[in-house]
Amino acid sequence: MVAEHRDRKELKSGESQFETNRNAGFTTAVTVGRNGVFNGESAVIDLAGDSVSAMIVKSPFAEHISFATIRGQYPVSLLGTFSALRQMMLDAQRLQEIQKLYAANPRGIKRPESDKSLEALIPVINRQIPVVFNANSEREIVRALDLAKEFNLKAIIAGGQESWKVADRLKAQDVPVLLSLNFPKRTTAASADADPEPLEVLRLRAETPKGPARLAQAGVKFAFESDSVKSIGDFFTNAGKAVENGLTRDAAVRAMTLGSAEILGVSAQTGSIEPGKIANLVVVKGDLFGKDRAVKQVFVDGKLFEIKEQPKPAETTPSNGGRAVPNVAGNYSITIDIPGQPLAGTLAFTQQGNLLNGTIQSSLGTAPIRDGKVTVEGFTFAATVEYGGSTVDIIVKGTVSGNQISGTIDSPQGAIPFSGTKNP
Repeated sequence: MVAEHRDRKELKSGESQFETNRNAGFTTAVTVGRNGVFNGESAVIDLAGDSVSAMIVKSPFAEHISFATIRGQYPVSLLGTFSALRQMMLDAQRLQEIQKLYAANPRGIKRPESDKSLEALIPVINRQIPVVFNANSEREIVRALDLAKEFNLKAIIAGGQESWKVADRLKAQDVPVLLSLNFPKRTTAASADADPEPLEVLRLRAETPKGPARLAQAGVKFAFESDSVKSIGDFFTNAGKAVENGLTRDAAVRAMTLGSAEILGVSAQTGSIEPGKIANLVVVKGDLFGKDRAVKQVFVDGKLFEIKEQPKPAETTPSNGGRAVPNVAGNYSITIDIPGQPLAGTLAFTQQGNLLNGTIQSSLGTAPIRDGKVTVEGFTFAATVEYGGSTVDIIVKGTVSGNQISGTIDSPQGAIPFSGTKNP
């Protein structure tokens, strides 16, 4: 468990890496590491800029903590994770006391050893920066609130799927919520042979869309976040479901704009249209919460990005000039262009007609692909991979030209390009 990671060091400039997010109507994001319990310090960035410094709106924003258990390592349980977190907070307090004593009068006192992990927590225990607890269940949120109260932390809950259950306590402790719009969906096939879903699962799926309205009614500060959303399109779709379940349209828009900026501590720079603020604007045609929504223009720090109309999916019919579905079967060595840490991997495809099967493999492990399809335009598939002690759903889109393969991997953190060659 280490807390000293700074995600700004891994951030790189380049506008193409954020194209998918901008096209969906996003101008600003929080970027943070993904490994272990301590995810590190985050930065608030604009999704465009000629340099990293030009993209930074605020750095650091917060220290991020996930209640992840680590397979084969301590902690292996949620209780163990909280025990370790509490001990590190106590150790950070003790280290700060020793440093103050040494600074006041170093004579006769052993010089304190440097501990970057504990030193990274000193701004947290001093309330100089907030700590974001990634917590979804009521139990996780309650324990995070207990920890925040014990150490007088400036806390924020991220995820917050069941945060509405403890809305009164969130209000009392003045803890805002970065509320994920990853609403639960039915995953089992609807057939006569399928086992009925547990009542708890059915209740969670029915109650989660009502959560935003309940937080608003309780006076809890909240903003919408896209973390863990299966696809970017689900963000606005599920925001619409929140409106259908009692949240006002104005409150929903605020949760995407000024409300977000206030929680991130950047409302003086962005979040609303006012003289002197960063010119981050999105022009949308149609109902923002409807199916006919279309993002037409995005301005990031005053720079215009015209959103090209997406071509309609190709059909395997004579209207395509009789073009046949390409054969993409084979093994491909690829490089996934993760900012600051390119990742080598392998795609192994088998194909039957326009159906695609196989695996995606990297140092993170091997995952089977699902919903694989091949069209005259290329291929798509979904997969679930392990990353940072948790599972992440990805959508992969690409094309094959000769022995060359390229495309994008779309995850809740954005689109990442990949490219490679076919193995002999």
